[in-house]
Amino acid sequence: MTCIPLTLFPDSMFSLPILEDQLAHYVNGGSAEAFAEPFAFDNVPVVTREQSLAEDRNKKLTTATPTLKAPSIGPKKADATSAADAARDATVASQKYAQQLQSVPEFSSYGPVLKSSSPVELTESETEYVVSVVKHLFKEHLVLQYDIKNTLADYVLGDVSVLCTASAAGEDEEASVPFEEEFLIPAPMLKTDEPGTVYVSFSRPADAGFTAASFTNVLKFTLREIDPTTSEPEEGGYEDEYQVEDLELTGADYVLPAFAGSFDNIWSSIPDANQAEETLQLSNAKSISEAVEMLVKSLGMQPLEGSEVALSNSTHSLRLYGKSVGGGKVAGQVRMAYSAKSGVTVKVTARSEEPGLAGLVVGAVS
Repeated sequence: MTCIPLTLFPDSMFSLPILEDQLAHYVNGGSAEAFAEPFAFDNVPVVTREQSLAEDRNKKLTTATPTLKAPSIGPKKADATSAADAARDATVASQKYAQQLQSVPEFSSYGPVLKSSSPVELTESETEYVVSVVKHLFKEHLVLQYDIKNTLADYVLGDVSVLCTASAAGEDEEASVPFEEEFLIPAPMLKTDEPGTVYVSFSRPADAGFTAASFTNVLKFTLREIDPTTSEPEEGGYEDEYQVEDLELTGADYVLPAFAGSFDNIWSSIPDANQAEETLQLSNAKSISEAVEMLVKSLGMQPLEGSEVALSNSTHSLRLYGKSVGGGKVAGQVRMAYSAKSGVTVKVTARSEEPGLAGLVVGAVS
């Protein structure tokens, strides 16, 4: 029996959850033909030791059985689980989509994907066209993956594309952004309730640094009615378009969650010259626990020292750590307070080793 080392290099290893899943499918193939070809390790993504530690820690947080029953006034277990899951999403998403992007020839020269976001819903689920998007960040490219479903029973959509326009985020909408559209890959046809994917690729200069941006999105397609006698689309059709929600590229899109033993040591090691802070109210949060869950997701970092669990609904301090897609340290701490009159008020402070990123991270909170 051949032993396969799980550690590839001193600082990297196979993603154990995906390796385990693919091995299970291989072993349970159900026939001798399933073993005709050796198991393909090329399809298993590689992660850093820090990413692996973060995944393992979150798995323990979400699956361990507590030895003591939490008091009724404390947070629900689901709240802690949701916060841990939110921190894990960025790493898991990058691993999941890396394999999908490798199968697209147009992206073969882009190199490894640095970060893939969780899906962002651009429409309501009950609309006739349901659209979500995933942001894929490469060293010199940004790829937007639009997953689209046609829910109309009597029509198909042909030559489906997305007209996507980038602009500066925030108040200075006239400022230039370093994203230039290169090409798009349309979806040839979307039948009823069959999902399809449209890709839009933007160039991103390696020296552009970290930039927030806003993208307007218009779905364009040829609407063709289905002939009730043949159940086939009629010839011709007419051009139509459908406006969906804008998409934001924020500081969190440049950050991956990472594990560290001591938040204080990390915080003090990052120069406060690259510090940004803001105080604001979270109108959508009705409790400290809800605020923690929202902040972990919007800031894109790993909660440290058990701070993803709020033991009080009056005050709490959240401690977060991550690495930028360029490898620099990013840390954040959020002090929050709740009152029945004003809701949840938070003071968000972030530090980064690379200039400009802390401000973008803080700006991601809304």
